[in-house]
Amino acid sequence: MASSVFISLGGNLGNTLEIFKNVYAEIEKKVGPITKKSSIYQTAAWGPIQQPDFLNQVIVMTTELLPEPVMTILLDIEKTLGRIREERWGPRIIDLDMLFYDEQILSTPLLQIPHPEIQNRKFVLIPLVEIAAEKTHPISQKTMAELLALSEDETEVKRLIL
Repeated sequence: MASSVFISLGGNLGNTLEIFKNVYAEIEKKVGPITKKSSIYQTAAWGPIQQPDFLNQVIVMTTELLPEPVMTILLDIEKTLGRIREERWGPRIIDLDMLFYDEQILSTPLLQIPHPEIQNRKFVLIPLVEIAAEKTHPISQKTMAELLALSEDETEVKRLIL
């Protein structure tokens, strides 16, 4: 039976819109079909390093694969597209985070589901609310809309008109 997987895409180096298109193709080829995409949002980078704004998006896909193989494929896609993990919160060509895998709660050395920072990041919550406002977080039991309303993140997140 196919599982529903929510993935956050982010990047601030290179032609991010073109990189996202490559990500879609790779995900559909290696993991499964994309069923929904949020708009793309522009967000100021946060953390200790001066860097360009990020573009962010959330996609939903279905897969027959288990969570850890999906995460391994996402990390391989990042690497293939040129991601080098140097500095936490540093600039990156692509960042792929698994947010949810069905309603599973999982913690392994490779993966934490749901992603532990969802409720703290408006650049994730805003696109999530756009495509799945009523989705319930399996730990907090709050909807994405409720989590966004409670978020203390003051970062400006602007929807791009493409």
